[in-house]
Amino acid sequence: MNEKFIPEAPVLLITFNRPDYTRQVFEKLRQTKIKKLYVANDGPRQGNIEDKKARKEIKTIIDSIDWDCEVHTLFQEKNLGCGIGVSTAITWAFENEDRMIILEDDCVPALSFFEFCNYCLEKYKNDTRIWTITGRSHHQNSSFFKDQDYIFSHYSHCGGWATWKRVWEGFNINMPNNDQFMGQGGFDNVYFSLKEARFFNKHFLRVFQDDNLIKHSWAYPFDYYVCSNRGLSIVPAKNLIKNVGLYGVHSFGTKSFVHNLEMYDNFSFDKEPLFVLPNRKYDYYHYKYHMKKIMGNAPFYKRAFFKIRRIIGF
Repeated sequence: MNEKFIPEAPVLLITFNRPDYTRQVFEKLRQTKIKKLYVANDGPRQGNIEDKKARKEIKTIIDSIDWDCEVHTLFQEKNLGCGIGVSTAITWAFENEDRMIILEDDCVPALSFFEFCNYCLEKYKNDTRIWTITGRSHHQNSSFFKDQDYIFSHYSHCGGWATWKRVWEGFNINMPNNDQFMGQGGFDNVYFSLKEARFFNKHFLRVFQDDNLIKHSWAYPFDYYVCSNRGLSIVPAKNLIKNVGLYGVHSFGTKSFVHNLEMYDNFSFDKEPLFVLPNRKYDYYHYKYHMKKIMGNAPFYKRAFFKIRRIIGF
């Protein structure tokens, strides 16, 4: 790793109604003494007393900052949901910043996550091939990282990540031109294998037809945005994020392999990749052993539950 000066990126902490999770993330921010912090909190759902209580607790957590830190807050009056609420928060934070580390309230980072993000944000700030830096690494003990401490992939994960304003300013949650994208081959033009392309063509056809999508997800539109521009993500050799979100809009209170993913506290990155190219073998492996598990094989009762939530706008 080079010893040149590396600016410290501000952090955006996105919260809603889970103060116990927020407190765990906040403790990591305290330990690393973040210099500039943006905190966004979606509004309580109408008539939901527990949401209002949770907001008060979260405000108390933020008010407990006892180190030198510039703090900006956005507390929405109305509930915007997991789609518009999160994307609005990111847009707000980027109004005065050129780069950002983004954490949701259930993504507990390793301390080395911040160093890694800051390094990559500075090194690749002008490389328009790179769109995101992810803190999650799902295959950290694999041979893909034998000779390098991070790789480039078509797959990114927003559970603890970083990006630049140059990327976010082009994002549109309504996914314009998706019909033209699919008409020109869709994901056949993105992924290396026919299996991957067919899988994501089928998946995103459902996404594009979901009239309530932006109420409950900003991540699918963002994935489409990145993929349709063939943006690459930086993936570290070690997992730097612990997902503690067992309860929430998209969680059922039971641990999955995502929650069981071990976090590596002392990550150092000295072996840099020689070329900015997506790792073809890694991408197919990740598709086969991760993406299909989380997107293609959900039990019927979960799919039905989420569909009902989307229909009623909950």
